[in-house]
Amino acid sequence: MKRAALILIATVALAHGESRPRYGGTLEGSLLGAPVTLDPPLAQAHAEITTVDLVFDTLYRIGAGDVPTPHLAAGMPVLVNGKLEIPLRRGVRFHDNSVLTGADIWASLERVRTTPARWTLAAVTSVGANGDVLEVGTTLSPIDLAKALSLPATAITKGGKAQADRPIGSGPFFVESWDKKGRLVLRAFDAYFAGRPYLDQLTLRWYDTPDGEARQFEKGDAQLSARGVAVFTGVQPKFRAGFVEGPASLLVYVGFGRAHLDVTADRSFRRALDRALARGTLASVTSGERVVLARSPVPVEAGGPALDAAGKGDDLAGAKAALADAAKRVKPLAPDRLAALKLEILIEETRPDDRELAERTAYALTKLGIASVITAVPAATLRDRVRKGDCDLWIGQLAAPVTAANAWWGAAFAAGGDPWAEQRLAAGAIDSSAAQKVFAERLPIVPLMFRSVRIWHRTDVRGLAFDGTGRPDYAAMFLYGEPARALKGKP
Repeated sequence: MKRAALILIATVALAHGESRPRYGGTLEGSLLGAPVTLDPPLAQAHAEITTVDLVFDTLYRIGAGDVPTPHLAAGMPVLVNGKLEIPLRRGVRFHDNSVLTGADIWASLERVRTTPARWTLAAVTSVGANGDVLEVGTTLSPIDLAKALSLPATAITKGGKAQADRPIGSGPFFVESWDKKGRLVLRAFDAYFAGRPYLDQLTLRWYDTPDGEARQFEKGDAQLSARGVAVFTGVQPKFRAGFVEGPASLLVYVGFGRAHLDVTADRSFRRALDRALARGTLASVTSGERVVLARSPVPVEAGGPALDAAGKGDDLAGAKAALADAAKRVKPLAPDRLAALKLEILIEETRPDDRELAERTAYALTKLGIASVITAVPAATLRDRVRKGDCDLWIGQLAAPVTAANAWWGAAFAAGGDPWAEQRLAAGAIDSSAAQKVFAERLPIVPLMFRSVRIWHRTDVRGLAFDGTGRPDYAAMFLYGEPARALKGKP
């Protein structure tokens, strides 16, 4: 099975004649935190969309050069009688061996339009299935519709139904078991229409300690690691390792809750926090991955503004001026009451980098005279409390195709509960200059940085690559030969 992929960095060169794909074997890797849901329209964090891509299929995939290619679709959309018609691939089966039909696709897309991910199909006015043809009413061009139908939220589920702990998709792997405490086991789907994955089994883990994953890799108990090759300085892992790194397409941001609604909903308060953050200090909050500091939710590759030297530092004078403006309307921010205010910053306990990001955020608040406390909670608790607004701030993640400006605007505004982008997408594409102006005014979220994902791998792991959203393509990986032992003094 071949997939379009983006490989940015690989430190181990492999001879093509020695790396011919072979079927079989078990691989253990990791996710960047605990998945809360594998239901496509509800997937948000990198761990969730990575897994959704392995269990479900979309109508299209983004290939080389940001060009959508048919996947469950049998061809590109064609305009017929005012609607775009999409021919559907025949013979695709779900993991329970039932046949995927146009009705499943219709129901799945209709459901997306009723979920928080509805911005992905905001420009779609109707969806209908006529045998092996999907009929879509939309203001989008054929290529833009295909791009929208490649987003993870639009993945097809059986009957279009919400998915629980044992989801039924049509993807290259099916869920064998899901231990919410730290392990997801996937098995190869032999009847996968695009070709059975090479691996028999893929085990993905997550950890609640900063060194847990690296320790597994160091001992040789895992073939992949996103946290480095060794826990302690001077200690060598059991096996030699190289790494592959994807695009800087994982946006990390500060979100706003409603526990102190008068404070966090005030736009001047949000600007004060944005300006008090010294983003230059965030560059070291990784395990060596590429970091692109940002104040916009759109990467440079999609037309977002690059952050200059001044933008990487704080603007304390501007921050205090914005806070003073907020204090005119918000009593808890008044100088004589500010000392009594204490904001809670939620973080997900299995994403260790988020604590450091929260600490930088807390320091920015301290510069404004605002106290805060950082609370680490399980992923499901974080998702639930954010949904209810039961917090003041939180550290969140967004991922989208790196060059897809509309997707970034849609996801960013939706993450902040702001309908502006969804409303604009309903009328077609978003004007980026107008979006940037509105975003800077409202700040539904405060972007911190775009980061890449770097995965270290043993020498017996081949085929590791990333797609344009920064998701590792585990379905294309395979094992070959025996792992090489680490050399003294080298990873």
